[in-house]
This record gives sequence, structure tokens and C-alpha cells, in this order.
Amino acid sequence: MLEGNSTVIVGRNNSGKTSFTDIFDRFTGETGARFRLEDFSVASRERFYNATTLRKQGAKPEDVLAALPTLSLTLTFRYDGAIPNLGPLSPFVIDLDVDSTAAIARVEYRPTLATLHTLLDIPSAPEGVEPRTHFFRSLRDTLPKAYSIHVCAIDPTDDTNRRNFEGTAAMAALLQCNFVRAQRTLDHAKHGDADVIGKLLSALFKTAAAPTAAAADQELAAKLKASVEDIERNVQGDFDEMLKKLLPAMEVLGFPSLNDTELRPETSLNVEALLSDHTKVVYTGTDGVHLPEGYNGLGTRNLIYMLLQLESYHKAYRAKATRPATHLIFIEEPEAHLHPQMQEVFISQLNAAIGKLSASYPKESAWNVQFVITTHSPHVANAASFEAVRYFLNESPNQASTRQTKVKDFKKGMSAISPEDQDFLHQYMTLTKCDLYFADKAIMVEGTTERLLMPRLCELVDRSLDDKHKLARQYVTCVEVGGAYAHIFYPLLDFLELKTLVVTDLDSTKPVEKQNKKGNTITSWEKCPVAEGQRTSNAAIKEWFRPEDSKDRDGWQITPAELIGKTAEEKQSGYRRIAYQIAEKPGTNMCARSYEDALVLANPDRFEWPKEEDEATEAWEIAKGLAKADTALRFAIREKEWAVPRYIQEGLAWLSEPPPQPAQNLEAPAKEEAA
Repeated sequence: MLEGNSTVIVGRNNSGKTSFTDIFDRFTGETGARFRLEDFSVASRERFYNATTLRKQGAKPEDVLAALPTLSLTLTFRYDGAIPNLGPLSPFVIDLDVDSTAAIARVEYRPTLATLHTLLDIPSAPEGVEPRTHFFRSLRDTLPKAYSIHVCAIDPTDDTNRRNFEGTAAMAALLQCNFVRAQRTLDHAKHGDADVIGKLLSALFKTAAAPTAAAADQELAAKLKASVEDIERNVQGDFDEMLKKLLPAMEVLGFPSLNDTELRPETSLNVEALLSDHTKVVYTGTDGVHLPEGYNGLGTRNLIYMLLQLESYHKAYRAKATRPATHLIFIEEPEAHLHPQMQEVFISQLNAAIGKLSASYPKESAWNVQFVITTHSPHVANAASFEAVRYFLNESPNQASTRQTKVKDFKKGMSAISPEDQDFLHQYMTLTKCDLYFADKAIMVEGTTERLLMPRLCELVDRSLDDKHKLARQYVTCVEVGGAYAHIFYPLLDFLELKTLVVTDLDSTKPVEKQNKKGNTITSWEKCPVAEGQRTSNAAIKEWFRPEDSKDRDGWQITPAELIGKTAEEKQSGYRRIAYQIAEKPGTNMCARSYEDALVLANPDRFEWPKEEDEATEAWEIAKGLAKADTALRFAIREKEWAVPRYIQEGLAWLSEPPPQPAQNLEAPAKEEAA
């Protein structure tokens, strides 16, 4: 479902974001359907061959037609039932249910009985060419001739009740789609300056001059045309007389004769040609020397170009005799050439810009437009609210099936998270420019030490992995969240189906009795070596292992001994795995409390210690004297060969493997609605 104002589409590379835009362009765009054989899936292409086999076997034409694949786009429009006139949507409302407020339109790319022979009458394969290969090669040419666009309305209360439309006029009146592409060709031309922005003025004039345009726009276009005509009359006076003298002396050659007319020049000016070829946008200079369009930075020019395109689409919408019920504008990668702050401003001010454009037509209704923005930028994505985000997940359920895209609606998927946690997640991701939306895998760490060291840790672990699974070959993002907040991310990670390693500290504590200022004895839980610990103070760990039937999040406890005994399976939950300190050497009690003492235990030769008592306790004492930032930089840069603590080694090895196969009951690919 699309939001009323702006919907932001995010996801990893090749997850289907651009394809989503192309679907609307090919079905409803101004270019018309331009589908190719490659647009059909592998399974669908097999149906072409099966259909031609049926035809050769003498099957009925209707059965052959039914065996052929089709491409379809189904759109659900929501409307207010109290409105007396639904305009272009009315023909698509075919149900009799007074409580229904939905209309369904389907656009199909399919053949008909009349074009069946055009598609399947393919000459025999030449000698030496495999028949199946020849068939599909020929299909590339016959497909566009046999397939065409068909539009129908579907009763939302009865799928069998349908209304077919002749041509695509009904759909064009119902839905207008425009596109601001990612490749905006604003770079310098090979010869001279690129005046792309200036050429948009021609399109704006053409729209304003249309007989259905707003009165103010028509008046402005008429004045501009009259001004050019006035110049034209002046040119056709003295200027043309001077041009006449440049003509060769035809009389010398006996021309003109009595039957011939006199030659004379006549100069005419065309407004559109003037605007397109001879009008440039320049940047005002203080000394009267104005800078050409191409002299400004790509970021500024991109922003200006996008705003002018939006204005041209707005005027085209106003100029339509019958305005469409829904106007969709797709903006691809608005972050191109924009610095991070400008990206955030663009997405946050887009809806405000619509209000300003509509304000220029005070006597008319507001611009009924919905934006669909595809992006790879965490600055753009995180500036949008959770409700406006749609996450595209590329998945392959098993080896036998084809890859497919699952559309995940944040408005539905995040409903189980409390408003307070949603607000925390959104603000945190905005402040840190978190790129969880775009990563293949993620590592969540507790502190700065782990974050600084994680690239080096991954590099060391990669040495024990085969080339296929090395972390350096995967897009892994590292997010510092702290032990007190990591558990808030668990529902979000599950929703994203993002394979994530949560690296945190065991944080053992023990009870210590103290006297307060009033002389009363109280018990406080303080840090201690793991061997002495009775609890963990780590919220991420407690939330991970807390039983589902336990509602007391703060009161439920688990001992360090129980945590050390947890199996690898117990540390894994769906796409997530938690990693905390365990015995550095299997079968021993040498277990660290935090990352720093785990580093000491794993690399005893890098530190000076007496080794007179319990090694874990001594490592804990040494770690208390270490400066975290200095230690992180030392092992990240200076130390070349050192051992990765066992709990991180096991966790990163797990992360390097492919994600788990999705369960059969996971959310099915969503249907999008234009509302």
C-alpha cells in the first residue's frame, strides 16, 4: 500500500526497486508497453513452448491461448464512498456493495485469439539449429506483434465479475504516472555546455499554451507568444530587406521570367524552438557576467532539474481536461550528486513543496499527487517515517525456485513494536545514518572498542574461511548500539530478515551489602569476575533468553553459569545469533566478562601478568587498567598477528555462511495499492 503523500522504497542491490518503477512505466507510462521476452520468468517462458506443442497436437485455440503466459499489474484504489462523483474512477466501480470503498483495476499484457497465429506460426528451424533454440529466437520478434495491453475492472467482492475496456483510454484517465530518472544527463557535453535545465522551459511553455491549461498559465503563454510575434514583425521589415540583397543575382541567368515569381527571404520565429534551442538558464553574476548553467555543481543542478521536472508534471496535470484520479510520480535515487544534508532536506521538504506548487492555483483543488521514491541512501531512507518505508527483500526460497522479491510494509510489520521503541529506533537510525536497509548482513556491537576493531576481526577470521564465504566479499554493516539497547532492534531485524550477529558482553554481577546514609543495609549488584557472578546485567542477553511466558522483563534473571552452558542452537533465533564471552579454551573455566579481558585471555603473550591466581580473574584485573580506545587502535593498527577471542570467532564464522532458508509460513509477496 502506498502512502497518501510519499512512499520510500529501500532494499539491497538487485532487490527489485528499479523494476517496480519500470512496471508502472511499461504498463501505464507515456512510452507504452515495451516488454521483451526476457521480461517473462524462466517458468513463464516454458509456457510458450508448451503452447506451441498443444497447437501442433490440434488443441482448441482457446486452450492454446490459456496456456500462454501473461504479465499483469493489479491496482487497488481506495475512495470515499460519500463522494457523489468519483470522476475517472467511476467506470472501475462495478460492485453493488454499498459498504465497499475499493475499486480494482488490472492491466494485462497478453495475446488474443486473433493474434495467436502471429505468435506461434514460426518457420521450421534451419538445418543445424536446435528447434527449441530457434523457437525462442523467433519469439523475440513475434511477441511484440501478438501481445498488447488490455484493461479491465474487477469486482472486489466477486473476482469473476469483470468489466473489459476498449483500449487504454480509461486507464490513462484513471492513473497518470511520471518519472524522474536516476540518470539525469546533467554532466558536461563533449562540446560546449549542457543546457538540459534550459530545455525544460520549452516543455513548460507547451503545457501552459494548451487550451485546457489554467487561465493564468494560458495568459502568460499568450503574452510570451505575442512578444515573439512582435519581434518577428520587426525582423520581417528592414532585416528581411537586407537579407534579400544577399540572394544571388538571378536576373543574370534569366530568372525570374515572366512566368516566375520573385524570391524573397522571410524570417519566422517559433516560441518553442526559441526556448528549446536558444534559451539558457544562467546564474546571476555581480558584474553583469552571468555564468552558464554548466558552470554550477552537479548537486545544485540536479536539485534544480528535479524541481523543474516536478513543476512541469504539475502543470501537465493541471492542463488535462479531465484530471486523473491518481497521479504517481516516481523519483529514482534523488541522492545523486547531493551531499547528505541536502538529501535529508529534499525528502523532508518534498511534501511542503507540493503545498507551495498548489498554492499558485488558489481557486483550484490541491494537487492530488503521490510520490514513490527509490533510494540507496541511508540519509534519505532514515529521514522518512517508518510508516512511509517499504522494504524490498530479494529471496530465493530454495535451489529449485526462481528468485523473487518480497515487499514488506513497515506500517504493518512494525505494529507489534511499542510507539516508544519505534521512536527510539527511528531517531537512532537517523542520527547514526544506519544502513540496515541496504546491507546483506549486520553486526551489532556494544561499544566503541568492538566497532573500531571489527574490520580487523573480520579480516583475521577470513583467513580461516574459504573464498566463497569470506566476509570481505559481503556487504556487512556494523552498528554500535550498546548492551542496554540492542534488544530493541530484535523485532526490526526479524522484520528485515537480515542475518545479524549481536556481539555483547556477559556482564557478570554479584550482590554486595552496603550501608546507606541512614545506616540501613542494602544490597547492590556490582561488577565481578565471571566465576563469582550470580547474574548478568546485560539487557540484550536477558531479553534473548527470557521465556515467552515471562512478562517481567526487569525481574527475570539468568546466571553466568547458565549462559556459558548454552548451546550454539540456543544462541540462534531465526536470522539472529548472539555472541558473548565463553570459556576461551573448551573444558576450562577461563571465561572473560567483557571484550577487553577476553582479548587478554586470547592473547596472553601480548600482556604482562603474573599468572599466580585464576587466569580469568587476573585478565579481568588487567582489563580494568586498559584504555579502551588505545587498546582498540593498538590491535587494529599496530599488532599484526593476534588471536580473535573464541566467542567472536564462532560468531563471525556463523555470520559468513548463507542466511537460513525462509520458513514456508513467512509473509508472501505483498500487493501494492495506489490509494
